[in-house]
Amino acid sequence: MPFLRLNKALFAVFSAALFCACAHAARKTPPPAAPVEKEAAVKKEAAAKLSPEDAKAVESLYYKAVGAYSNNDMDAALGYINEISTLYPSYPPAVELRGKIKSVSGANKPTPPQKQ
Repeated sequence: MPFLRLNKALFAVFSAALFCACAHAARKTPPPAAPVEKEAAVKKEAAAKLSPEDAKAVESLYYKAVGAYSNNDMDAALGYINEISTLYPSYPPAVELRGKIKSVSGANKPTPPQKQ
């Protein structure tokens, strides 16, 4: 009889451990996507919407805008971002950089007409 009590106790312990392990795994949320993955997804989306020449132009203009921003040349950076907006208005990195420039410089410069 003591052997059956031991089996019942072990069964209860293992059942509880299994239940906790399964229940805990079900409650986990997936980790947020890494910035590198998001950037790659944005580039892939841009490449799908734009011709290869326009995609290269947008990327080149973005890097020029970042360089101008780094050198505190906000007018030049906004000029590059305005050029990007004519090619790809919703390019997320450029939209984010435009927000940073506006918050830093307090500029209320009009946005260019968008290409449709």
